[in-house]
Amino acid sequence: MLRLGKKKTTRAQGPPPQVDPQKLVDAQSVKRAVLAAIAATLILSSFWMFFANVTGWVFPWFSIVQGIFIGLAVRRFGRGLDWRFPLIAGMSAWIGAFFGNLLVAVPVTTGALGASWWEVIRGLTWWSIRTFFDEVITVVDYIYAFCAAAVAVFYAKRRLNRHEVFALRTRQQS
Repeated sequence: MLRLGKKKTTRAQGPPPQVDPQKLVDAQSVKRAVLAAIAATLILSSFWMFFANVTGWVFPWFSIVQGIFIGLAVRRFGRGLDWRFPLIAGMSAWIGAFFGNLLVAVPVTTGALGASWWEVIRGLTWWSIRTFFDEVITVVDYIYAFCAAAVAVFYAKRRLNRHEVFALRTRQQS
């Protein structure tokens, strides 16, 4: 009968691409990963505060969204291959979850005290932060922070294709 030609073949088309494993290792940057994590944390916490202020609702699940973007930012700018980059992303997401909750509480505090947001932030002390963690942060916030850190760890490590993995393994073995 009539048959159409195959679009995919089982044979490789030419030699595999040459990958320089040293370039992969040199592309890593802990400094850029940390800066990207800090920037993503600040930007997303600001969005979280803005949406909570506009709608009047607190979105605790936003910390998980924040964790996703922190992990992606660390992957994109850190280009990491080892354990340091997921650790940076996870710790940033954990801290960012509580920082976002603190920023969400600032407009509520300004309304209750009749002060500006700058006066509230300037008036923060260790006692007020400890009181915030004792009275405002609940078990659910810790669960969301853990989930945000887990998601950030998942997304932080650089994804390699099979040729890059093979080049790194042969470099390690030699």
